[in-house]
Amino acid sequence: MDNQTKKFNDLVQRMKDLPSLPATVVAILKVLDNPRSTARDLSEALHHDQSLAARILRIVNSAYYGFPREIDTLSKAVTILGYTSIRNLILVTKTFDVMRAGSKERSLNWKQLWRHALACGVAAQTMAIRLRTGLGEEVLLAGLLHDIGKVILDTHLHQEYSEIIRQARERELLLVEAEKEMLGVTHADFGRWLADAWNLPHNLTEAITHHHDPTQSKTFFVCASLVHMGDILARALELGGGGDDQIPAIDPQAWSALGLTPALLADLLEDFEERYDKAQAFLPEEDVG
Repeated sequence: MDNQTKKFNDLVQRMKDLPSLPATVVAILKVLDNPRSTARDLSEALHHDQSLAARILRIVNSAYYGFPREIDTLSKAVTILGYTSIRNLILVTKTFDVMRAGSKERSLNWKQLWRHALACGVAAQTMAIRLRTGLGEEVLLAGLLHDIGKVILDTHLHQEYSEIIRQARERELLLVEAEKEMLGVTHADFGRWLADAWNLPHNLTEAITHHHDPTQSKTFFVCASLVHMGDILARALELGGGGDDQIPAIDPQAWSALGLTPALLADLLEDFEERYDKAQAFLPEEDVG
């Protein structure tokens, strides 16, 4: 066992129980994983979690999807969106809910953190579409969840993380740099831990783990690179906040592999701004406004 793994395991042992997905959500995900299930089976399962059902209908009727008529039932939402989109909506909405429910003290401004995450996801998705990568909604979801490790640290190692945040701000460090220096591991490591525990799709896990070092993702390099660039763009545009005031350096391999140029980034800003405005429905309801 290397030193970094030992430090990580030691920190995990000091934490309280890892937040878990509610039983109703686990049941819904089982329906989604069953190749023989129908839209009716899924809509019936969703009815067992009324708050989730309401959130799905709110999002599907938002400007983000832009359907010309109101989608007034879950069965219609499932039929129109399909299983993959429904799964993505469930993962992001319930991740926000579970994390908020488990927190008492906060050193991070979570409202700003969610807005940063949304901007990262929308930026990554906008680039993915413009660059014709074949990726789309899954990149949005990866961006929305990329900093989930910060929430775990703020919740479960609150006092130490408060000091890490203070040091990062005073010394003008990225949080990931201060975490590495003071804990020996980073929020990306804890994000991977949660993603593995919740059995998130591998592309999401890789993007969460490697959004600061995308070249380390061998299987999902493009997805990780898009989230890496989305994080940087969101910070440069000062949309929300990641807990520090710094902008990470662009990974040159990610920049080159995606085929990005300064002119292309400037050109897609208008598209990004429109998508970001429409995607506000993904934010926790009490954090909108």
